Amino acid sequence: MPRLRTDRVAPDVPRDVDFDIATGVASLRDDPDGTTSLWVNGVPSSPLHPDPEFLAFEYMRHMSAIVDAWSPPPRMLALHVGAAACTLPRHLAHRFPDSGHIAVDVDATLPELVRTWWDLPRAPRLRIRAQDGLEVLASRRDESVDLIIRDAFAGDSTPAHLTDAAWWRHAARVLRPGGLVLANVGTRPGARDAEEDAAAAIEAFGATLAVAEHAVLKRRRRGNVVLAAVRAGSLDESALRRYAASAPLPTGVSGDWRG
Repeated sequence: MPRLRTDRVAPDVPRDVDFDIATGVASLRDDPDGTTSLWVNGVPSSPLHPDPEFLAFEYMRHMSAIVDAWSPPPRMLALHVGAAACTLPRHLAHRFPDSGHIAVDVDATLPELVRTWWDLPRAPRLRIRAQDGLEVLASRRDESVDLIIRDAFAGDSTPAHLTDAAWWRHAARVLRPGGLVLANVGTRPGARDAEEDAAAAIEAFGATLAVAEHAVLKRRRRGNVVLAAVRAGSLDESALRRYAASAPLPTGVSGDWRG
C-alpha cells in the first residue's frame, strides 16, 4: 500500500504513485531531509518543505541569493514562468511580505492541485493560473513587473520558445527599470541549447551574470545554471561571490558565461 505521511506537506496524497496531470503524469516522493519532491514525467520538478525558508534545490538557493544581491523594491511584483508547486513564489512571499506574485504554468491541472498540498499565500499575494510562458509575457504591458523567474521545463529541457530572442525581448520590455530576470538554464556537455539561450539574453540585456557549480559553468558535466540580467541596473557581484564562496558545493559566478 502507498505510504501516507501526516508530518509533511500533502499528507493525503499517496507517495511514489503516479497521478495524471494535463501534461502527463506526476508523483510525490518523500526525501530524507524532510522535503517532499514533486516529480513530473519522471523528472524532479519542485521541492516542498514545511519551512518556507528551506530550499532543497541548489539552483533555487542561487536564485534567492541573486534576489538578495539585487535588493528588490519593497513592494515588488514577480512573475514566475513555470509554476509547478510554487516553491519559489512561496519562499519569496515569505521573505518579502509586501511582494506580489503571479505564477503561470502550461499544465492546467497543477495550479488546481498545489493549493491543496501546502500553505501557499492566497490571492492577490499569489495568483496561480494555467498559461503558456511566452503568451503571458507577450500579453503584458511595458514596464509592469519587477522580477521575472523562468523555471519552465518539458522533461529536462526548457521549451525552445521560452529561450529564444523573442522571449528575452519580451522579458526586457515588461520589466520596470532596474528589474531583474532569472532563468534556470539546463546544460549538458555538447549541447547548444544553453549557448543559444545565453546569447539571446545578452542580446536583450547587454550583459548577464551566471551562477552554478564550477564544473557546470565550464560545461564539464550536466547541471543547472542560473542566468541573471538586470534592465538598466546592476547586481552586487561581490555579494554574490561571497555567497558562492560559502555555498555547500563549489560554486562560481561568471560575468561572461555564454553557454
